[in-house]
Amino acid sequence: MQSKLFRKAALDKLSSPERLDVMMTVTSPSGWLALAALGFIIVMVVVWSIVGSIAIKVDGRGILLRGGSVFEVNSIGSGRLVEVAPKPGDLVEVGEVVARLDQPELRLKIANMREELAALSGRGAEQQRAQANILARYQRQAAELREKIAVQQQMVARGLLTRTQLMQTQQELTATEQAMANIRATEAGTSLRVDEVRRQIVELESQLASQSEVRSPYAGRVLEVMVNPGDLVTAGSRVLTLEDTKESIRAILFVPAAEGKKVRAGMTAFISPSTVRAEEYGFMLAKVEEVSDFPLTPEGMVRVLRNQALAQELAGKGAPIAVTAVPIVDESTESGFKWSSSKGPPVKVYSGTMCAGSIQVESKRPISYVIPIAKKAVGLG
Repeated sequence: MQSKLFRKAALDKLSSPERLDVMMTVTSPSGWLALAALGFIIVMVVVWSIVGSIAIKVDGRGILLRGGSVFEVNSIGSGRLVEVAPKPGDLVEVGEVVARLDQPELRLKIANMREELAALSGRGAEQQRAQANILARYQRQAAELREKIAVQQQMVARGLLTRTQLMQTQQELTATEQAMANIRATEAGTSLRVDEVRRQIVELESQLASQSEVRSPYAGRVLEVMVNPGDLVTAGSRVLTLEDTKESIRAILFVPAAEGKKVRAGMTAFISPSTVRAEEYGFMLAKVEEVSDFPLTPEGMVRVLRNQALAQELAGKGAPIAVTAVPIVDESTESGFKWSSSKGPPVKVYSGTMCAGSIQVESKRPISYVIPIAKKAVGLG
């Protein structure tokens, strides 16, 4: 009866408390599996730290431009704009008239010069007739005086006339010849003035033709029109900017000067246009073509971008290094460029698009970061 108070398993355990014939369980199978997984991860990390690499990149911001720069068309003259022909996106040719100016000052000068020419021509005709009559009278008088002098010289030789009277006649002839010379000089001066006025009118008309029309010295696509009809412009004012459609698109990146000197031509650049989601389509691949030798001043950036506000935005707080990168062409993609993803975005990438970019300047083994820390930890500095 007493034996039924306890379970058989408990009685067996009491009869053999040490159970030396049963194997003790140290680790369960799931524990071994976890330990194996941890060991595999450690081995892979060690292998990756030796054979793997970490890319060191320099970041910057910029813009996509054809040919790497923007051209501007400036006004030669000053005046009020009458017409601006092209609009953004239009194509223009070399020598094409893109704007017309009203030149009231030049027109007034030309009108005044024409009035002066008319007055000189009309007055000159009457004056020429009067001077011709006077000149003819002086010529007859001079001829008579020469004959008189010849006679008086003979009379002085014979003692019939004093030399004083002969000298008086010679003085009269000199005065007459001087009067004739003055008339001829007046005629020549009037003629010279007429010629000078005509020359000035031709020059002013040529100046009016050139300054009243703004012609493009470049061929390309209009990016921006800076003026409107009715605006007053001065000589040298920007009328519009354009890009060369024959040139390929380039990424102009501006990176901090401290990091920019690490960039070299031929390095790989990863371009992210503002119109494309990088997390979905990746980056546009490019090769660095050119790196500026010195940091760009604000004036230098404006010469490239032709836009002061944009230059200030991209410059940030310091003078950056300009990096020109050429995207790698891939005709199989919709954009026409090679991307880090398979096909890239299903849209075109256009010039004038803002972009961010990074240039891979170095590649390091992960273990190279661990070794200095380990040396410092053990005191090998």
